[in-house]
Amino acid sequence: MSLEEYRKRNSILQEKVAAEIEKVKRGQSVKNMLQLQGILEELKNSCIKKNIPLYYPNIIVDSWDYSDPLGMELMELAVLYEKI
Repeated sequence: MSLEEYRKRNSILQEKVAAEIEKVKRGQSVKNMLQLQGILEELKNSCIKKNIPLYYPNIIVDSWDYSDPLGMELMELAVLYEKI
């Protein structure tokens, strides 16, 4: 995967995380707001800088349901980030 492809997928996931934050604000999601904000910040930073350590995979593994679709997409992106 190229850096440009990574950035496109990252951008899409940033939008999904931002949408999830809005759902939390409206009471339509039970995810942790601080976790989502931290994940969004890491996604933004990983688009700008290469080789920064990602901490959000630990958050997802430790506290999200393993079958959560957003969590699965975020974990896939973290694996791709390690390969670029």
